[in-house]
Amino acid sequence: MKPPSTGRERILREAIRLFAERGYDRTSVPDIQEAAGLSRGSGALYKHFPSKEALLAAAIDQFVGTAREGRAELGETTLPIDQETRRLVESMLEKLGINRDVLRILWRDLEHFPELKASARSEVMQRTYLAVAEWLRDHQRRGELRAHDSEAVAAVIVGSVAMFRVFEAIWGERAIDISDERFESAWSDLLLRGLRP
Repeated sequence: MKPPSTGRERILREAIRLFAERGYDRTSVPDIQEAAGLSRGSGALYKHFPSKEALLAAAIDQFVGTAREGRAELGETTLPIDQETRRLVESMLEKLGINRDVLRILWRDLEHFPELKASARSEVMQRTYLAVAEWLRDHQRRGELRAHDSEAVAAVIVGSVAMFRVFEAIWGERAIDISDERFESAWSDLLLRGLRP
């Protein structure tokens, strides 16, 4: 059983939801307080966060933490290549799915926050691309994958998985009626058929 959420967690969760639904600019501190079960004019949010922008930064930090967890898991697996490939895409879809609202925020609201945008780009995108490229190189060194341009293949891999979730997040539905399981199977099949020796 999950422990009850703290006031800070509840405020952050509701802020992320509202930012995703309405946009950062159209969400006020009283809106967030009310959604979190606090009095609109109480100022209770400021006991946990110094500003609305700090809430946005905390949302991005939370997503960055999820991406770091995913990269750490990538280095810990020792399954056969077909199972490891499937686990890679499952993990990426799962972590992006958990952060669906943050994906909407990243897509729409970070233009006026260059430091947050740079952090998300570096920590979530670039480091994930590089980690997947290293994962590919490692399997190439083991002879499980043929010689290939690991960085370019990582861009295809991460980009395709990310956009599958991004389109779902920004449109509120899938662009095409394909389950995660079908996507994972097709994705793994393409990667392994293309890169196995």
